[in-house]
Amino acid sequence: MVSTNHQHKIKKNTNDIVNTAIRVRLVLPRPVKVQAGQYINLWMPFVSLSSWAQTHPFVVTSWSCRKQDPLDLLLQPRGGISTALLHQARAVGEGSISFLAFFSGPHGISEPVSHYETVLVIASEFGIAAVIPYLRKMIYGYNTCTSQTRRIHLVWQLESLDIAIATQELLNSLLEDDILDDGYIFAISIYVKNGHFIKNELPFGRHERAVLHKGVPDYSNIISSEASGNRIERLPEICDEHGQMLVMASTSNVLRDQLRGIVRGYLHHQVRMQELEFQPQ
Repeated sequence: MVSTNHQHKIKKNTNDIVNTAIRVRLVLPRPVKVQAGQYINLWMPFVSLSSWAQTHPFVVTSWSCRKQDPLDLLLQPRGGISTALLHQARAVGEGSISFLAFFSGPHGISEPVSHYETVLVIASEFGIAAVIPYLRKMIYGYNTCTSQTRRIHLVWQLESLDIAIATQELLNSLLEDDILDDGYIFAISIYVKNGHFIKNELPFGRHERAVLHKGVPDYSNIISSEASGNRIERLPEICDEHGQMLVMASTSNVLRDQLRGIVRGYLHHQVRMQELEFQPQ
């Protein structure tokens, strides 16, 4: 069984739906183990007249060290089932709507992240869906002392603020999980190209660790700053060498090309780049 809710914005041309996020919760007959970054193929035969002939892959945004029930998905309407779901959700207004669904999976690979001291997570637009489960896993690893990660920085590049508003609850829940000894290893920087907020570096959500910026990120400076290791608090009387750094990307093709070029200059600093299986169009 699937439950959905949505937030959306529509252009004057109502056939062109943009900056839309649909949150889907898939209630299962029994729990399923899903690794961070894996996806399922979803079949919902009763959403529309043609949906019986369609299946679509969607990244699972929820994560647990145990088997999961339910599974959470974050959908961007791009035709087929996702757009049909949006139309159905809009028809009922506020609240949620439920449908019978079938799925296969999970499918895909999960990248290892626990051995990196610093993880710079870069997403553009709907690439956020692919990185959320990794963020949950890394914060859990820090809280349970089962990983070497000591610094996580999410840089999210957007054209407008609408998707960020739709996912604000998800981002706040990640920050709330980052609570071990008030260490706060997780920070969020959201860059909005077409931002109309009053000032730059504006706190976003319920936590001061999420900050809105106008414009586009300076990735050279961001990667340089994270690679230096200076963002991690170290004890002066203890020999504490810098660990490895991972740049994780779920972005546009153009941005990934740019990031590859920057990261190549830091290979001798133990900086590695990983492009996730899901990349936004």
